[in-house]
Amino acid sequence: MSCSIILILIVSGLFVGFINTLSAGGTAISIALYLALGLPPSEANATNRIGVLLQSSLSAGMFAGKGYLKQTKVLSLALFAMLGALVGSILSIALPQQIFSYAMGASLLIMLFFLFSSPKRFKEDNLEKLYGKRGLVHYLVFFLIGIYGGFVQVGTGFFLMAAGTIMLGCNIIRTNAIKSFVMTLYTIVAIFVFMQHGSINWQYGLLHSVGTLVGSYIATRLAFKKGAGFIRWIVIIVIVFTSLYLFKIINLEYIFRSLIR
Repeated sequence: MSCSIILILIVSGLFVGFINTLSAGGTAISIALYLALGLPPSEANATNRIGVLLQSSLSAGMFAGKGYLKQTKVLSLALFAMLGALVGSILSIALPQQIFSYAMGASLLIMLFFLFSSPKRFKEDNLEKLYGKRGLVHYLVFFLIGIYGGFVQVGTGFFLMAAGTIMLGCNIIRTNAIKSFVMTLYTIVAIFVFMQHGSINWQYGLLHSVGTLVGSYIATRLAFKKGAGFIRWIVIIVIVFTSLYLFKIINLEYIFRSLIR
């Protein structure tokens, strides 16, 4: 492996870890890079989970240390997401991943609507929802998010952020804490399934993860320092970028191939 490829893997990972910790959608960068390096789509999808697991576990631990996961009653919801991820990761081996693109597009529209129509929702906790009882709908939503996350991962954070703010009444910092915690648990399940099928390129995944860990650490520290208003604008920017990628206006795979040559 050339020094340039190693550098691209690590540096791009830094941006991915930063974006995924404060928002979502950074996985699009990882997938495009792995495809440019010659991995088949299924292997790129599987290899991406290494960085997701490491960056999520780091940021979840940092958020938990600051008390952002206290009294969120998120563990039971995360368990349902893990069950969903088991189903989704098994399906990803057999089904084309394009079928979930419409679901991701819907999540982006929902997030944009609430970011602009109800900015206060993202800055303050809704205590009634935060401390309220979790019902069947909550568990079903997290189970479905787990299916999507196990299947394709790209954009799962947007679903979790929508669920955290709209359903659980969390401000955007606490929502990111929940997102990181849930992703950590369900990604363990997905990696286990992909390992059984030999779909993970550990060399690429671990090198990329060096960058994602650094990016995640920087992003989490910024979240503590800058607060909800700063994160809200990061989310808006990332949603715009992700939309351009989804509609093929930005071709990340072509950009990476040009850099690798």
